[in-house]
Amino acid sequence: MLKHGGRVMLWRWRRNPLKRRSDVAEAWIGGAAATLLLLMVPAVGVVMAGVGERSARDQAQGLHRTAARLVEDAPATPSRFSGLADDHVRTTVRWTTPDGSPKTGEAPVAAGSKAGSSTTVWLDDTDRLRPAPPTPAEARSQGAALGAAAGAGVGVLVVGGWWVARVRLDVRRMAWWECAWAEFNANRGHRHA
Repeated sequence: MLKHGGRVMLWRWRRNPLKRRSDVAEAWIGGAAATLLLLMVPAVGVVMAGVGERSARDQAQGLHRTAARLVEDAPATPSRFSGLADDHVRTTVRWTTPDGSPKTGEAPVAAGSKAGSSTTVWLDDTDRLRPAPPTPAEARSQGAALGAAAGAGVGVLVVGGWWVARVRLDVRRMAWWECAWAEFNANRGHRHA
């Protein structure tokens, strides 16, 4: 008999005349939940990490970079709410398309850059400004974050399902106990010959 801290371990799996069907169901549900946690969480995490990394790398498809010149001085201090890297600000730049026509637009540049200085911008196939694609390290970290979030989500769903099943089984057991006590109280004191 396995004991841990005075409690008998794995009692729901052993033969026991006091064992109820709900105890067996709870044991199987717990075993299934543990198996799902051990197998599904890592599997979903790894698959989603790969999907996230591929998606981040696919952002570079169809983009090409080109040289541009700042039309105006860039602000020396970036806005706290710009959503850009700490040392970058948005400012107007001008570039030339492959057919020779000039275009202008706003792109992130280093804070404090002067008008006329050179920078690199990313363009799509229609020569519109696009954000720089993620580096391989950024793509890996985005994939890892997505994988961790997906694995955690699956874990929460599995544990939540297990918890809901246990609560429902407890409710059924309490109803059974209420019926058993009501029957006991109804028959108490009455001896049958």
